[in-house]
Amino acid sequence: MVALGATWALFRGRWVIRLRPGSDWRPDPAIIRQLFRFGIPTGIQGVAMNVGGVILLRFIGSLPDSAEAQAAYAVGYTQLFSLVTWTSVGLMAATAAVSGQSLGARRPERVALAARATSRIGLGVAAGVGSLFLLAPGFLLHLFGMDDPVARAIGSELLAFLSISGVFVAVALTYNGALQGTGDTRGAMYISLVSQLALPLGVCWGVQQVATLESHHVRMAILLGHVSRCLLGIGRFRQGRWRRIEVE
Repeated sequence: MVALGATWALFRGRWVIRLRPGSDWRPDPAIIRQLFRFGIPTGIQGVAMNVGGVILLRFIGSLPDSAEAQAAYAVGYTQLFSLVTWTSVGLMAATAAVSGQSLGARRPERVALAARATSRIGLGVAAGVGSLFLLAPGFLLHLFGMDDPVARAIGSELLAFLSISGVFVAVALTYNGALQGTGDTRGAMYISLVSQLALPLGVCWGVQQVATLESHHVRMAILLGHVSRCLLGIGRFRQGRWRRIEVE
């Protein structure tokens, strides 16, 4: 129904983008090339992050208390941490939209303002949720029926780490949105490959080669990945290469 309604509005001219009778419906190879140019890196970024998450579960499954650890990570990292990530993804989309519009209007200073403004909002949300993680971890885990002592201890420690990680994730995603909105999707892709794939998985693999991988090693790997994503995203944005990207 949503698709039908959107199609009707498109043909009725109710949106900025309009399709009129008699328009040329033939595919435009130049536009298709540009779509692939900007879209493929974003797709690779999403696939890489999902692959990284699956491999990380493999490392969690090799921990001494693997069953309890997987339960703690499923609740803490997948469910409770989404209070930060869902909000930050929404801010990322908003930043991308404003950044693209501002750069197209030849107002690059508004791109920087948008990134700073949305990152502050994300910081506020992450700080609030992180405080809840620190003050009431047992209550939050109990809501998901996690009353096993070992799983609860691992989950409480994980939430403490995520209370710090959330701050970096919120900022990282807003600047990721600014990069994607201005067309620097390749830079955002490289940052994700390093911070969400190579670094955390490399840390877990390295520890596993020289010692016994423990739950705190995995938590530290996740935190390092989030911190690096934030710092790399800010650094890439401040380089200003997005200012020179144009649609051919």
